[in-house]
Amino acid sequence: MGNRYRLQKRFVDWRFGMFLHFNMGTYHDAEWVEPDQDPNSFNPTALDCGQWADTAKSAGMKFGVLTAKHHDGFCLWPTAHTTYNSKRDIVREYVDAFRGRGLTPCLYFSIWDRTNGVGPKGFDDRPPITRKAIDFVKAQLTELLTNYGPIPLLFLDGWAWHWAFNHQTLPWHEIREHIARLQPNCLVLDLNGLSVPWHSDLLFIEETKGGVFCPPDNTYAASQGQTIAPAGWFWHPSTPTNLLTTTQIVDHLARLEPRYCTFILNCPPNPQGLLDDTVVETLQEVGRQWHPARRPPLPPQPDVVSHPLTPVSATATTGNAANAIDGHSDFGWNGQADQTLWTSEKGQITIDLGRVFTGIDVLTYLPRQDTAKDFVLEDFITTGNITSYRISASTNNKTFRPIAQGTWPADHTLKQSRFRPTTARYLRLETPGPATASEIGCGGLNRKPKPLH
Repeated sequence: MGNRYRLQKRFVDWRFGMFLHFNMGTYHDAEWVEPDQDPNSFNPTALDCGQWADTAKSAGMKFGVLTAKHHDGFCLWPTAHTTYNSKRDIVREYVDAFRGRGLTPCLYFSIWDRTNGVGPKGFDDRPPITRKAIDFVKAQLTELLTNYGPIPLLFLDGWAWHWAFNHQTLPWHEIREHIARLQPNCLVLDLNGLSVPWHSDLLFIEETKGGVFCPPDNTYAASQGQTIAPAGWFWHPSTPTNLLTTTQIVDHLARLEPRYCTFILNCPPNPQGLLDDTVVETLQEVGRQWHPARRPPLPPQPDVVSHPLTPVSATATTGNAANAIDGHSDFGWNGQADQTLWTSEKGQITIDLGRVFTGIDVLTYLPRQDTAKDFVLEDFITTGNITSYRISASTNNKTFRPIAQGTWPADHTLKQSRFRPTTARYLRLETPGPATASEIGCGGLNRKPKPLH
């Protein structure tokens, strides 16, 4: 999987797509529905996924993204793993309608499931993530990625809420590898609020978070999400009467195209299962006014760590080393308050993988992601960012051997240090000066590291 350039280039060349927030929230006038609703309250009386697809095509869109499952856990397909689902296979109708009109169907799936025991139901409890919960997530992903043909893009959500769980307690590497086994060409996008594609194939910028916008100098394969109605991602009674104008939508496309950023416009179906007439008319007018602009091809993209490993602990000379491996996505758009940073005056940290692995060939470093001014993605704080480093490895935490050294630019971008495949349980990162880190990880770029015993 290492380099995903061909797939990433295809995505950014789509330019324009439709996000379809259609789920239990549609029927309860809520963005986040409380768990355990009556499944029968989801009741589209005139559902027509063909109308969605026809409207998307009329606007010049190339793909759709349907909320197969949102945070409350209601499923738009007849899953075998919970009764909290639609008995009508909405996912099937959606993928068939979009493919039938030459559009590409993609899916959104919330890892956090407030009805079925994956993370907390409320905001105060923190139940542990069990093996049963992990297997439940994998079983549902198996249904979505084996029963509906090629799904070239999967939006994952729910990991970003650090009070619920993170990429460590609900292991990112296991879910990522599971997806890759089922559909190797499926791009994975984690809605984590970062301005760099950490643990993701694509960058996602949620414009509704304070008006944040893709930076003018962006060269990552990126996407930006906005709602056609300020009322929210799901349909609300005010949705049909308060929409972005055609000019506003076309202006978004013009601004984002040279930034290699695909515009994903959320167009929520109403409780009948249809796009409102005002939405249809607006998008038809967009299709008459907008035509894709010429631009150079997507620049080369960073390699993706196909097989990340999950450290079990970390130690450091100073500072809270656990913050560097906690798997929190460090939601940078809201400033520093949501970040968990390891900071140290002496700059040495050792991560423990729990057992000896062979074939480790990369260490990753995610610097701090907060900005000096909220929501301004060109104004990142760089204090303490590691610029000079040495990496050593050990199997016993006593004898360390050097495996890499080098320099990194003092910016906020995700860093990688590659080295010959090595055998280790412990990796130590050292820098001569102060250090600040959001996340430190390791793994295999193209091959999966194997436990020695």
